[in-house]
Amino acid sequence: MESLFSLEYLIQQLNTKPIAGNTRSSIEKFLEILDKPKINLNELKKLSNQGVPDDIKGLRSLVWKLLLGYLPADRTKWNSTIKTNIEIYEQFCNDLIKSKLQKQMTESNEYEDQELQQSKKQDHPLSKSLQSIWKSFFDDQVIWEEVEKDTVRTRAELSFFVSPTQIPNKYPVYFRTQCRRERRLAKDYEHRHYDVLTRILFIYAKLNPAIRYVQGMNELLAPLYYVFYSDTNELFLQSVESDAFFCFTILMSDAKDSFLRALDDSQDGIKSKMNNLNTLLRIHEIEIWDNLQKQGIHPQFYSLRWIMLYLTQEFELHSVFILWDSLLSHSNKNEYLLFLCLSIIKELKPSLLQDDFTDIMEGLQQVGKIQVERILQITSQIYQHN
Repeated sequence: MESLFSLEYLIQQLNTKPIAGNTRSSIEKFLEILDKPKINLNELKKLSNQGVPDDIKGLRSLVWKLLLGYLPADRTKWNSTIKTNIEIYEQFCNDLIKSKLQKQMTESNEYEDQELQQSKKQDHPLSKSLQSIWKSFFDDQVIWEEVEKDTVRTRAELSFFVSPTQIPNKYPVYFRTQCRRERRLAKDYEHRHYDVLTRILFIYAKLNPAIRYVQGMNELLAPLYYVFYSDTNELFLQSVESDAFFCFTILMSDAKDSFLRALDDSQDGIKSKMNNLNTLLRIHEIEIWDNLQKQGIHPQFYSLRWIMLYLTQEFELHSVFILWDSLLSHSNKNEYLLFLCLSIIKELKPSLLQDDFTDIMEGLQQVGKIQVERILQITSQIYQHN
């Protein structure tokens, strides 16, 4: 029988840090739920909906993994789950990156065997054959570069994602992108956080060819990776990248329909979600809805990015964490997201009743000034009565 995953690293922080009374009480409630052989997920969701204190490192990381269903409710299975997924992710990296790099390098070397020489003539860098190692390599490099253009700009207001990671890298990377050529010229070989994001998103793209990579996915991955990297548990520090990959994959099972152009006009596509938000607005705030209609301000003008990126681009990263504590605690994330968006609009009501198109749009594009706690308070009031 497997042993229980130890929560000592969390308990020790609680016992040694000066934490305010209300926050301490909240942390104790989380630990009481987590300190069971089998976690009561319903209780955890109710508590997380009010926010996860970040006064002790690793609590939010653990809670998110449970809310996403990445870790099972059975605490005795956590160690084996993490270790198994590390192995699976390593295999993905070896199959989809390392082996192709090795094959490409082999193809670049001189062949001594006559049969291999003939094979090399048939499979050359300009070959368009679907079986060509070179074509596959170059196609993959296009994906890698496409992803890296975004990851290098992830949360540009922070230095974190362009900083070197302190966790030794054990996974392969491509070195021929423009970004890496510039870094090589500058003799900058340090492995950076955006390199990790790039690899995760590349693996996701290869395993999900129907969706591949779409701009903005890096913004959904960023909060997960940042939270997991901030953990202090030794086992979790070994699995930051694999945990982020699998949790991102789970999150994308809810979010991916918004990224698929083929579904734009379906009931699950982004247009339908924006229309659903517009319907909610008409039901709950007819005065705002009517004025936006008069001003010709359509839902796509302001809500496309809100919905596609789960509000990650509207707020500072720490505020995103608080919103996601609540968002991830709901099974129907897409529905709950619309109520978060509706709450933002309700909080902006005075400015949205103006007659000036420019002022209204400016307000809708600067929602980050709103306190997220206020958004959650409004959402709680309208969501439970929906």
